[in-house]
Amino acid sequence: MVKFLKITAAIFLLLLVFFAGMSKYRTHQAEQTEIPKNATSLIQINIDELYKTIAVNVLSHPVYYFKSDFKKDTAAAEPDKRFTGLSIPPSIYLYNLANKPTNVIFSRLEIESIGGFESFIKNVLHLQITKKTEGINMAKSQPGNLVIYYNRKAAAFAIAARIENPEPDLLDILNKKNTVKACESKFKAQLALKKHVVFSNQDHSGWIDFRNGQIDFEDVLSSADILPADRSFQHQQNPDNTLNFYLNASFKRGLNQVYRFKNFSLESDSLMKYYNGNLGLEWTNSVTQTDSIITYEYNDNFEKVEKISLQKREIPDFVIRINADTKGLMHYLDHQNILNADSGTVNKTIFPLFKVFAKHTDQQLVLSSKKDLKPKTSYTKSADFFTLNINFQKLNKQLNLPLINPYLKNLAQLNVKGKADKSGKINIRGALRMTNKDINSLYLLLSSF
Repeated sequence: MVKFLKITAAIFLLLLVFFAGMSKYRTHQAEQTEIPKNATSLIQINIDELYKTIAVNVLSHPVYYFKSDFKKDTAAAEPDKRFTGLSIPPSIYLYNLANKPTNVIFSRLEIESIGGFESFIKNVLHLQITKKTEGINMAKSQPGNLVIYYNRKAAAFAIAARIENPEPDLLDILNKKNTVKACESKFKAQLALKKHVVFSNQDHSGWIDFRNGQIDFEDVLSSADILPADRSFQHQQNPDNTLNFYLNASFKRGLNQVYRFKNFSLESDSLMKYYNGNLGLEWTNSVTQTDSIITYEYNDNFEKVEKISLQKREIPDFVIRINADTKGLMHYLDHQNILNADSGTVNKTIFPLFKVFAKHTDQQLVLSSKKDLKPKTSYTKSADFFTLNINFQKLNKQLNLPLINPYLKNLAQLNVKGKADKSGKINIRGALRMTNKDINSLYLLLSSF
């Protein structure tokens, strides 16, 4: 018996050494992946770390993960569309290029089976394949938002809403021309974090981790356009609300941004002229609001006549508080046909589904779904210039939107905070808790779709 236990322990130890060595080798492979030298941003999806995290969770809760297999109807089996013919890399790298719009994403993946890959892009992605040169083919979607150049060993792709002249860049990526190893690139400091997802560009650097029952994330950004207040304070908000949002910051003037809507426009500089650096939003619950519904009928003389009826609806009970020079702000919004100062209501175009009322003092503008809500002047100290809290379980009940509710069913609570340091950088950290605290958060998130 002792001999058997020793042999079992030795085999187990060898397996651990093997998997540890394999993991280290694949990590080294990921670091050696070549990316374009002119990449301006990078997203790394650490496939191996995700696999390990989920595998451990599967071993801890096998019944949850395999229960769908017990209910599966094998009589109606479909072809496996998950086989892509691509080799699964330790990490996937996505990037933007200096000479292309920021909405165009590039990447390169190794091909394991050329037959399987071509079958996938033709039968699953429904791309049209054309031969470009000897040994290199191109596959393109009908709208032109996905373009792939590939040979027998690898595929380089670009994806965006619209792609113009991707051929030179895709050929360079495919042939590893003008590239650098990821571990030696300008993104090496961010890649050293070893998170499930890391990202970095000129203005942002952050990460995402998919833990059991929770998604953690961080983003450090540099923006001269956001000016956090010198003193941190915020309106007192009830932590039991459906949604709480607060911003204790201003925005740089001189950007001259214009936001256009159907029959009016807003200028950012004009808004900043009156805005005093504090904005709060609370969604407490639901409230009943009566609205006039206009329909048309024909009378006995076949004349079209207007008929007005009253309808009661459950709408969000929310309030937005804006610290501002309200005299000037009210005049500007009234002039832009956004707010009617005489009736104290907001243009129906802004909130088409319900009425929004406006109240104000000399220092605060209040927009609310309640008509007689009074301005609030109580504050509390806070080290954060930005906070966002959403209770998704309450939100799911109050929205009552069948098209959206299923996607929120596994979400419980979102908490996000932002701090500004002396160097001018802004650090945003948050956590998204799931309804099931024992199961991996990525699996729960994907199972909602």
